[in-house]
Amino acid sequence: MYKTIRRRLCSSALLVMCVCGVLVQGGVSAHAEADSELGAVLSLTSGRSVVVEVKNGKVQSEVGRNADSSTYFSLASVSKTLTATLVLKLAEQKKINLESSIETYLPEIFPPSTTDALGVQPVWAFLNHATGMASHNFKAVSAGKTSYQEYAELAATLTPSSQVGKYLYSNDNYVLLTLLIEKVTKLKFESAAWRMVWQPLGVPGGYLNTTTHATQVLGGSGAWMSSARDIAVLFNALNPQTPGKKILSAPWLQKMHEVRYSSEYRNGLRYLKGRWGHTGSLSRARTAVVVGNGGTIYVVLSQGATPESSDKLFNGLAAIDSRRKEK
Repeated sequence: MYKTIRRRLCSSALLVMCVCGVLVQGGVSAHAEADSELGAVLSLTSGRSVVVEVKNGKVQSEVGRNADSSTYFSLASVSKTLTATLVLKLAEQKKINLESSIETYLPEIFPPSTTDALGVQPVWAFLNHATGMASHNFKAVSAGKTSYQEYAELAATLTPSSQVGKYLYSNDNYVLLTLLIEKVTKLKFESAAWRMVWQPLGVPGGYLNTTTHATQVLGGSGAWMSSARDIAVLFNALNPQTPGKKILSAPWLQKMHEVRYSSEYRNGLRYLKGRWGHTGSLSRARTAVVVGNGGTIYVVLSQGATPESSDKLFNGLAAIDSRRKEK
């Protein structure tokens, strides 16, 4: 016996949670409970935000602040998952060899002085943040660079600051992969993403944001705009355990999830708290995607400056999935 309510109910006889939604006499419905859990994650954010639960491409529940599952947000570093998917697809199509050095595909931007340090490293190393390079996107902005092409060219002149082969998260790696995608496909990054990922999945997918100093240099390392629903469709397409459309074949999906350098970062996917997905922080953007153990995908996109670390959002979504599993 379901009843829709839009006013506060108070009764000493029944324990009822006061929410705007669907309730069951004597308790809260599964839908309202889900909204309450997502709302707890939403409360960690500020500004325009949305938290969405998606399964098999369909939105199961969502809560938002001036936004919903179709509202476009900056994905920040969640963009890297899209970029990694494109690189792996090109490898599956035998258009690139991930064991080959990146200078094989971008010889024009690697001067001789840096070839041995960075250019000779395999594409796998860039996918897994194992090149020893730190992030230099702020340096690119301060140097007056106004495009991801210029940032990539700058990155190619720099040398690793940490041990090669060890995990060190860096936007440099993925801005260079952005250029690799464009070079091999002979398409702009947006067009390659549309043809190879979003069109096959049947969703709009989004676009690169080049409207700010911070985003115009990032390209596929952090400037993609999309909706919570569309990005959930992408992550479902990268899940070997669920039905539905997939971008990569089963062997290549397995390769994407394999540990090559570090167990915490695998070819565009973050592994944390026993789950996988990705996080992002850029200026006022905070984002997190968690793929639950049962295939449910949780997405939070926010245009506020809180929390300080998007890991807190990832942990909040992972906790929801853990509670669902225990019930």
